[in-house]
Amino acid sequence: MSENQTTLREALNEAAIEGILQELRLEEKKVDDKLAITGEIDIRINENSVHTVNVFSYKLTQEGKESGIFKSLNTVKNEYKSIASYNEEEADRVSITAGKLGVNEYFVQEELKTYPQLSTNFINRLKPNDEFKPRAKFEAEVYIKSVKDEMKNDEETGRILVDTYIPLYKGKIIPFRFIVADPHAVEYVRNNYESGTTAFVYGDIINEVHVNTKKIEGGFGKPQEKIKRTTVREYVITGGSTPYDEDDAKAYKKEVIKKALTEREIYLEEKKNKKEAPKVQKKGFDTKGSSATKKTVISDDDLPF
Repeated sequence: MSENQTTLREALNEAAIEGILQELRLEEKKVDDKLAITGEIDIRINENSVHTVNVFSYKLTQEGKESGIFKSLNTVKNEYKSIASYNEEEADRVSITAGKLGVNEYFVQEELKTYPQLSTNFINRLKPNDEFKPRAKFEAEVYIKSVKDEMKNDEETGRILVDTYIPLYKGKIIPFRFIVADPHAVEYVRNNYESGTTAFVYGDIINEVHVNTKKIEGGFGKPQEKIKRTTVREYVITGGSTPYDEDDAKAYKKEVIKKALTEREIYLEEKKNKKEAPKVQKKGFDTKGSSATKKTVISDDDLPF
């Protein structure tokens, strides 16, 4: 990605997850010619709710020393017990208190796909006498893009969609959608969270499988059971602050957000071109055939705030 010239402050962004370790999918491999540990862990909150968390760390730091994070994740890989490898009684109870909200983005036939993603560098194994409180929570500072009613079958559901931007480390920025369901919270957010404002929000991370069983009567014999499974993945705001005052040092400025979004568009364009670029047979070099990436500039008309 091109060097980001914004001075965008990294937002408060934390996810806390506690549950039973359901499955580990971690491996050591070369990433950019450097040894790293990468993969996913599944944490079970209850029988219908499992959260997948991504982890990654290079083995060596920039100073050439072994990374403490790499060492810690290796301990998880080699010593932690999961339901998949053992059973529910033997599986470790684990806690994540410094997780991050993020996104997994990729292109499919030139169309950008963006999905919420959780990540962490620290996974704590609870001791037998530690209090165990299965949960999945988040808290984050966000820049409001839009607030609109959720529609289903051309009708309002009573819930609202809050589309936001979350500033990350080193000036990066990502889009992130939240849901507001509680009627009192819906009324407050609708009346106070305007496009272009900054706020602190917190709530529940939902990742559940709902099972609906329907019996179909036939002409004879036992009724046929038709099972439909629906996965619900949502980040539901249950509370938050009043919007930050415009003069508050923590309030994000439109101009800075605009710069970060321009950098994001350049990054996405480079990512798409990299995916689409055909492999070319090496034929020396050509001083005139290369062309630089055209810089994307986001105008005020492209912004909803």
